[in-house]
Order: sequence, then structure tokens, then C-alpha cells
Amino acid sequence: MSITKQKIVASAERLFTDKGYESTSIQDIADDCSIAKGSVYKFFPSKEDIYIEILEERHMTMIEQRERIQENASLSPRERYVEEIEYQLQFFLTHKLFVTNTHRETPAHEHDRIGPYLFQMRARLMNYNRELLVRHYGEELRPLAWDAVIMFTAIAKEYLFLMTASGKPLPVQELAPYIAERMEDLIRGLLQGGVKPMLTDNLMAEIAACSPETLRETALRCKGIVFDRIASTIPDLNVPNSRKRELEQVLELLKQEGQEPQPRRFLLLALLNELAKEHELEPYAIQMRMWVEKLMKA
Repeated sequence: MSITKQKIVASAERLFTDKGYESTSIQDIADDCSIAKGSVYKFFPSKEDIYIEILEERHMTMIEQRERIQENASLSPRERYVEEIEYQLQFFLTHKLFVTNTHRETPAHEHDRIGPYLFQMRARLMNYNRELLVRHYGEELRPLAWDAVIMFTAIAKEYLFLMTASGKPLPVQELAPYIAERMEDLIRGLLQGGVKPMLTDNLMAEIAACSPETLRETALRCKGIVFDRIASTIPDLNVPNSRKRELEQVLELLKQEGQEPQPRRFLLLALLNELAKEHELEPYAIQMRMWVEKLMKA
């Protein structure tokens, strides 16, 4: 992502959080970045596109970190469970836009793109947490899993709101195991009390249809986005033009190899290592390297 584009995204996320989506204009974002309004439109056709870019970036980050936690063999199942809760809490604290959900200040309009996108993200998170709870507490919870998800979400949401809106100084490292313990109390009561579910699979069918993405699925869907970010960053690099042309050729070879039915792992990694030599491109190369390793294992 070019330096200018990075500034636009960072300013937009901050303004959307502080002022609200509807109350923030493209001019506000341009003023905050000290650039002309037309410069914003060079990168984003609309304010909706900026918002969706932010959502995609955060979504990819969340999925990547979840899989790191799940694959950490040094953690016990209980430690992984608590760490996943802690990561979610920290994620939403860091990206307060997702807590305030400021876009929903006005009713959705006919051509609204963000409303359906936000619904899909919320649904995927609920599905993910459903599987997280079933994985930790066992298949016997599955008939009551949707109710457990609502309880888990409500507890976490209210604590997050107190921390973000009211500034309550609650340490996440203590809050995560505390929430895990309270969920154990609740789920023990659900399983031992012969409780009938309030939320059945039929009732939650629309939510259940938005299954959470795996890192592999995210990589296949979003690799084009990362390619575009690298391509838009190369012209802004403080390197000779000959090096820029070389990097553009490396990126093109990477695209071509990635489209092969059986891409060569050694070549993909070599090309990514070449991109990673430039500091500004290194984060994208690291991200794609992890995707390559994941895809090649599948």
C-alpha cells in the first residue's frame, strides 16, 4: 500500500471511529491527510470503498492470528481457549470502529454495500465463536451452542463498551480468563439443567449460512487485494527507477506462478524474499509467505 493510501486508510478509520461513518466526508479525510480531495479519489472511488478496505484488512489480520493460536502446540486446550478470547478482546479494543459500529447511524439504503458486509462479518464471527465453544466444551453443547454464543458475545461486548466508552481500566490479561470462567459457570448450568435451546438451527439459519473463513479461503479471496497493495506501493519507494522496474517484474512473475495449477513453492518463496528486501513491502511479503505455506500444506 502506498504511503498516501496508508495515510488515507488510517485517517478514515480514526475519523469513522471518532465522528461516525455518516458524519465523516471525503473532504474530512483529505483535510486530515493534508492532501487534495481528488487525491483520495485516485485510490478510492467512494467512502464505502475506504470502509470496506478497512474491514478487509482487519478481517485478514484476525483470521491469521486465530490460526496462529490454534496451531500453537505449546499451549494446552484451555490456554488456547483463553488466548483466543484475549485476542478477540484486544482486537476490538485496538480497532474501536468495530465496537462502536458507527456505520449504522442511518437506515440502510437500496444500494448499501456496507450493511450486508457488516452482517456477514458479524455472522462469521458468531459462527467462529460457536465452533470455539463447542471445541472447548464438547459436542454435547452443540444443541445449545447458539444460546452460548449470544451469552459470550453479550458479556464480551458489555465489558468492551465499558472499556472504550467509559474508560474503565480493565486489564485484558485478567478479563479473558475471567470471561472464560464465567462461561464455564453458564455452560455447566445449561448442560446440567436439561435446558431447551431458545435459538435453534432453523432460527439461526441465516447466520449459519455465513460460515467463518479459513486462512486458506481468505488467502484465495484476498490475494488480489495484497497484489494491488504491493503494486501501488512500488512507485512510492525511495529506490532507483531500475529497482522499481525490477520489483514490478518480480510481482508479475509472482502473479503468474500463483495462477499455475501446481505453483512451485521454492519459486514463490524466492520471489517473496526478493520483495521483502524492501522495508515497505516486507509486511505484505510476510503475509503472502504464510499463505503460501498454508496453501502448500493443504
